[in-house]
Amino acid sequence: MTITRDAWGIPHVQAGSVLELAREQGRATAEDRPWQLEVERRRASGTCAEVFGPAALEWDLLARRALIVDTARRAYAALSEESAAFFSAYVDGLNEVLSRKWEVWTPLAVFATQHLLFSTFPSKLWRDHVLDTAGPEAAECIDLFRTEGLPGGSNAFAVSGTLTESGLPIVVGDPHRVIEAPGCYAQVRLVCTDPDDAFDVSGLTFVGVPGIQHFGHAGSVAWGITNAVADTDDVYDEDLVRRGDAVLARGTAGWAPVARRVELVRVRTGDETFEAHEVEVLVTDRGPVILGGPDADVAVSLRTPPSVLGDLGLDAILPLLRSRTAADVTAAFDGWVAPVNNLMVADTTGHVEHRVVGRVPERATGAPRPRNRRTSTKKPAHFVPTWVTDLPSTTGSILVSANDRATPEFARIGDDFARPFRADRIRERLTQLAASGPLTPEALASVLADVKQTAGAALLDTIAQLVDLDGPADALRTRLLGWDREMASDSVDAALFAAVRAAAVDGFAAAPVLDGVDSSPYGDLFAPWFDLRGRIRLALPSLLLADKPLGVDPLQVVAAALDQVAHQPEPSAWGTRHVAVPLTPHEQFGLAAPAGSAAPMPYLAGDEDCVLATRALGGIGPCVHGPVARFVWDLAGDSRWVVPLGASGNPVSPHHHDQQQTWAAGGTLPLTGPAPRGEDR
Repeated sequence: MTITRDAWGIPHVQAGSVLELAREQGRATAEDRPWQLEVERRRASGTCAEVFGPAALEWDLLARRALIVDTARRAYAALSEESAAFFSAYVDGLNEVLSRKWEVWTPLAVFATQHLLFSTFPSKLWRDHVLDTAGPEAAECIDLFRTEGLPGGSNAFAVSGTLTESGLPIVVGDPHRVIEAPGCYAQVRLVCTDPDDAFDVSGLTFVGVPGIQHFGHAGSVAWGITNAVADTDDVYDEDLVRRGDAVLARGTAGWAPVARRVELVRVRTGDETFEAHEVEVLVTDRGPVILGGPDADVAVSLRTPPSVLGDLGLDAILPLLRSRTAADVTAAFDGWVAPVNNLMVADTTGHVEHRVVGRVPERATGAPRPRNRRTSTKKPAHFVPTWVTDLPSTTGSILVSANDRATPEFARIGDDFARPFRADRIRERLTQLAASGPLTPEALASVLADVKQTAGAALLDTIAQLVDLDGPADALRTRLLGWDREMASDSVDAALFAAVRAAAVDGFAAAPVLDGVDSSPYGDLFAPWFDLRGRIRLALPSLLLADKPLGVDPLQVVAAALDQVAHQPEPSAWGTRHVAVPLTPHEQFGLAAPAGSAAPMPYLAGDEDCVLATRALGGIGPCVHGPVARFVWDLAGDSRWVVPLGASGNPVSPHHHDQQQTWAAGGTLPLTGPAPRGEDR
């Protein structure tokens, strides 16, 4: 058993059996990222407030109410005997190093935590809020904001060997999430030398979870994913009453008691002082009550595939490590549960495939998918434990996924996806590159750094329609129409475009119909989903093409925005404000980062709907959401990857943020291993 590290501090773990390998991976992770592991353990168990104080209480309450630990325990019990032993061995490795011990189910709780809010139910809460707030025009608001209007960012694509210089396929991608310090993904190489069970896999793993889950290169096969934005979760209006120590819920058969327990959350109030906060955990027949309760104005329960099945699908991990072909990988994902993903996979036989994997509930026969209101418990529940079996799948020489509606068959899994701008731009770039010659890993990596602002075409087209402008506004109009539409970090024109866009968004946000919409009734934790200006910015192409949307004239809004920016001082280059801000755990809870723990904040190119989807706060400011990794899996062996910071979680380590400048520039670094074409396994 050995743990070595390459020039970038990335661990290469080698062992003579899969259980020894899991144990050593646990040790390596604990050596590199002990503080991050402690934070992840606390997030999963709802004990963050014990360290971070009242700022973390809102998360702890949600984690307890959502039954993260309960689901993880059930999911661990559902694992095969071999998978359970693999997880247990990984935890043994962690516990050899960590002072606070993990349970065998804790990695599953960490995985569940990473995806609790990485779903569509917060947007369902937002749409319901609009219906409650916007009055008679609410349906119009929903339609304008909803159609292909979810934020995204993740990209994945695969090209066949018929288009590459090597003659073998290449899989490329960049998952997008909140940019954390340390990062949520760790680079790792796992080598098992057991002659009867040999494999050599490099990839990205969630810190605190064994193996390699979403992004892996096993020599003869490689895979990556994007979120499929499937309609998997349901929220229910619950009618609850308290009767003594019991709580009753109204259902289709009348009133019935709900499962109830009271837990204590320890909240730090000083260096050595704590308070105990009671949280009532309630579970109805539909699911756990995550918001409100019998003493509140609302009570909302949540039902998800993992809560229905008691399974996360993590039996896939060992088969993924052992995969030799694309068929092996897709078979491993047959039991996947959540999140529902777009899987991109290719192997050295030339097979290239895009397949949706995970559990998507069938809706009532003949009924449309629920679009707006939460489901009333007085009506039959539309969420039943039967699953879509004919999930979308396709093959081809160029396959692209960017959280979008990739094919008409995606109607089987949902009806609200990311807009097509990124996916269309990737296809355009790949077609251009293929026309100029065989594709190389470096050329394909450059696609992920593309910063063409194609979603801005509607705004620029509207600007082109403006007439009778004063001198400064007309000059700005001419300048923007001559802009190359590249959101480059050194571009002042990009900053001007972003400023005009932000002013136009403000104009739409001032529509009287939207009074009261720009707030979260469920606290700060859900505020990002209730950001009205963010929703308008996403919907801007649709709003600008509509006839007086929200009672507003788009031409007047854009004219006022152009005039406003034209009479302000010229901004500095885009990157001076659009800087990367990797958030430490303290900062994620709204606290100041401890001295010496913050990472540098480099200038960034890109924008919300560019392929390089670096989302700016307010549309003009710093970036806290962007690519949290970048990978190019070349089945001929010339693979590349990068993460926003580095391999170490220790701020004083030379490998804490030694990859950051390469990442910020849109670049990648050479990957050492695995053996190309499955050789030397």
